[in-house]
Amino acid sequence: MLEDQSDEVEEKLSEAEKFDAWKRRAEAIVELREAQEDMLNEESRRWEDWIVDDSPRELNGNGGGIGNRSGGEESEFDPSDLVPRNDFVQSVKEMVLGKDDEDLLYEDRVFRFASLNSAKYLAVLILIPWVLDFAVHDYVLMPFLDRYVKTVPLAAEMLDVRKDQKLEMVKELRKEKARLRLEVEMGVAPPLSDDEVWLELRHKALELQDEWRLENRTAFANIWSDMVFGISLFLLLYFNQNKVALLKFTGYKILNNVTDTGKAFMIILITDIFLGYHSESGWETLLEVFVEHYGLQVDPSTITIFVCFVPVVIDACVKLWVCSNLDSLSFYSIVVITSLPDVCNCLL
Repeated sequence: MLEDQSDEVEEKLSEAEKFDAWKRRAEAIVELREAQEDMLNEESRRWEDWIVDDSPRELNGNGGGIGNRSGGEESEFDPSDLVPRNDFVQSVKEMVLGKDDEDLLYEDRVFRFASLNSAKYLAVLILIPWVLDFAVHDYVLMPFLDRYVKTVPLAAEMLDVRKDQKLEMVKELRKEKARLRLEVEMGVAPPLSDDEVWLELRHKALELQDEWRLENRTAFANIWSDMVFGISLFLLLYFNQNKVALLKFTGYKILNNVTDTGKAFMIILITDIFLGYHSESGWETLLEVFVEHYGLQVDPSTITIFVCFVPVVIDACVKLWVCSNLDSLSFYSIVVITSLPDVCNCLL
């Protein structure tokens, strides 16, 4: 009777209320288990001291007692068995494949509920802004700009070929002229007169001009479509605080199940990617892609100054974080990190 009433109450609650109730209950269970673990640790230390002090006398004595049990068999109770500890692979496997509710502990049922809803919400965060970005860019902005540059001379001038792009066109035309001469010398193409070469180069120049104008319009549309992407992502995060809490909870549980070796590997990998000796080329490539995506005119010296300044600041922040949180890391993680000379020189 009581179980039927509790099921009816749970059905009336929303998902957010269920999660809040489950989370409070899980925290209470964890606190209770930690208190029990502390008491069991203290009690086990007392029994260990008693066994170490009294076992030789009892084993040599004639009386029947604890010392006469099972000869050399030892039974140790590990309080850590009370707390379920799943590794990272097992947690992901159970999250994807699922597990029977009867075999799951209460914390595992909460984690499965949070992980499933977090996966759905993460898919929404990726798909909806991306679809809006694609639709606004290709079906709204690009057709509008194609018509706008034909009717407004100022817009056509603003999105016309820039000076640096004209220099790139000159390089391409020189390559085209050299290609035509090479084909004539090899006998692949018939000899061309000066007028025919001029017509070929003019056709190539007009083709390059259209390509650069289209690229400028695409870069201008990228600015506004990415703004739509950012606004839609912000709205999805702002109006779904419960889903964000579920996402944070799932991420915390997954990172908490990573082994000490995995945590040390993640720290080493991230610092080596962003702060390693080869990171300068990666930063320059990333900035070039960013500048090309938005069609910005940036001097190469500006990129060099940025690469020389920003990674140094990130390096200082990472060193500060590692030094301030070194005590909070596990002992094995500290040993792994400090045992590598390159990492010690990079971080510490």
